[in-house]
Amino acid sequence: MPPPTTLQLSADHFGIAEVVAPLVEPSLEGEGGLSSSAPPMLHQTPQMKRLSTPWAICLTRAEQLAQCRLADGIVLDPACGSGMQLYAYCARLGRPGLGIELDSDAALLAAANGKRVWDAHGGDWGAKTQVVLGDGTDAAAALAAAGLSERPVAVLHVDPARPQDAQRHSLDEMQPPLSELVGSWADHLAEGPVGPAIIIDLSPRLSDAQREEVGEILGARWQDSPITWEWVSKGQGRIDRLTVWFGGAADARSPARMLRLLTDGSVVRFAGESITATTDISSTPQPGQWLTIVDSALLSSGLQQQWLRKAISHRSPSRWLRTDGRRPLLLTDIPLRMDDPKVSSFVSTTGEIMSQAKLPPNEAGIESILVSARSAYLARLTLRCSLSPGLQPILQQALDKGLKIHPRGKQGFLIDADTPDGPGWFICRVP
Repeated sequence: MPPPTTLQLSADHFGIAEVVAPLVEPSLEGEGGLSSSAPPMLHQTPQMKRLSTPWAICLTRAEQLAQCRLADGIVLDPACGSGMQLYAYCARLGRPGLGIELDSDAALLAAANGKRVWDAHGGDWGAKTQVVLGDGTDAAAALAAAGLSERPVAVLHVDPARPQDAQRHSLDEMQPPLSELVGSWADHLAEGPVGPAIIIDLSPRLSDAQREEVGEILGARWQDSPITWEWVSKGQGRIDRLTVWFGGAADARSPARMLRLLTDGSVVRFAGESITATTDISSTPQPGQWLTIVDSALLSSGLQQQWLRKAISHRSPSRWLRTDGRRPLLLTDIPLRMDDPKVSSFVSTTGEIMSQAKLPPNEAGIESILVSARSAYLARLTLRCSLSPGLQPILQQALDKGLKIHPRGKQGFLIDADTPDGPGWFICRVP
């Protein structure tokens, strides 16, 4: 492999960058200020765009990092890609950065993007920020190419390339391999009071055992440093980002953190102790109670108790009828506080139980379900229960046709839940 090459943040790279990955909109030079609603226009290949962290999350991370006690030094991203997250840190912290990229086209794009962010948001950090074309696991070579001292790195952030099926692969199949990366940079990290500041993006599908392995890799070198696991969701019931914040970057008071990115660019956040939710099917849900399908990302983080304290009064009982899969199910005696974005942003649907279906949702039982739905004066009943892909559209079409009698009625849904007597199906009316 040839020796590392250093690129400065310069407008000289714009021409070639435009050929590799043309901008689709004008850049924001001169506008100033960091804003989640106005992300910078960066040069990115289609692959980069698909994998890149949303700008609102980049800024949220930078704001979180700004609240930490960091040692003096630069921000390092040894697999920087387009550089979006690196430059969000640099602009918010006012610190120079070092990006390292093995791919020559990506390194050039990162250097051009750094100049665009610098022009847009100002500061003097860009004059000392560099991109090195080289191997991110060869710390000594990269530092020598950049002309940096022995322990110049205050923050290490890395978003390694991950296998598609992370649960069936080892951590060392990430690129660059996590253990090799940490081993190479460990002696070059400036350490604050609780150790070096390290932030690592990981696969959202990482297993509990692999999360423990990540903790062991970091804890082997810095045994007493705190660790915070962060889950990020854009909705649709899935985790979009899983990140470990370690040492000086961690929140020692919060081992877990959940971020929900809203469509307007704002972020809803919960933090605290992660607690595994338990199911309780000791009694059958009754009419007048409320069933709510909750975003599974919230339960993955283990922060559902913090959310519940916002959602309902602590005096009102609640229990989880289902905690796994894509439709975690909550039973409450009262409606949730859906006017609070911290509550509603984690709700897929919620409704008051009108009745329990006498027959299961199949072609033989659809007429009975229709009778109950009409009695609840529903204009539509959406199927929210587990059904075979071939049966679901047939039953939904039958329900839609049968409920045309009440075009001005309420919306509702049919949900399945385990009961002491076995599976049950409940007709719920949306408020």
